[in-house]
Amino acid sequence: MSKLSKRHFWEWFKRNNTTYLDLHNRSKKEAAYWINELNTHLRAYGRFYSFVLSVSNQHTGTLTISVDGKPHHFKKADALVALAPDIPAWTIISLEAPMSLNPEMGKLLADAGIGLDELYFSFVGNADEYNSIIVYHTLCNDESSQLFYNIAHAVVYNLLGERSFGIDIVEIDVANLSEANGAELWKLEELPSHIISRQSLFVVTETGMLKLISGDGKG
Repeated sequence: MSKLSKRHFWEWFKRNNTTYLDLHNRSKKEAAYWINELNTHLRAYGRFYSFVLSVSNQHTGTLTISVDGKPHHFKKADALVALAPDIPAWTIISLEAPMSLNPEMGKLLADAGIGLDELYFSFVGNADEYNSIIVYHTLCNDESSQLFYNIAHAVVYNLLGERSFGIDIVEIDVANLSEANGAELWKLEELPSHIISRQSLFVVTETGMLKLISGDGKG
């Protein structure tokens, strides 16, 4: 994909941006047409691209270019967004940001009859390995494991955001809480802070002082 072709997408979006700011005032058929248009124009540059469109009642919008958490495409998304022009009323970003659970995620949890605070996780491996986790719930079993995997995947993606999800999480497994077998457990909603703390070279001591951690994970 040449730089010219990348700019062509942004030129098209800039010409039509006001249509998307007014999308919630259009009929379902017309809105679906314009969403399909955006999807078609974007995916012409790569089938791995997707987008998230958010428009407020104040006629401001956010367009997020996503690659569905696939880290080998992150640079391509960043490069595409780097060429985006300044468009009044629009914020254009690369990769989905961390967020509290969106309505779709909340519905998924509600339909499954579970709460976010009922999900726990543990890291797999040594203390300095944070790329594999197991998510636990008391109702998870062989029959429901796929449902709980889908939930765990979606929740972790929401909480960490696309970039951290793609880089910091290599594998997610699910299990019944009874299978934790003494593993150190935390609430799943606390995962972002644990990822950040494991990446840091410093920890905060009980006295509030910063302490440097050596390369072997020992103070």
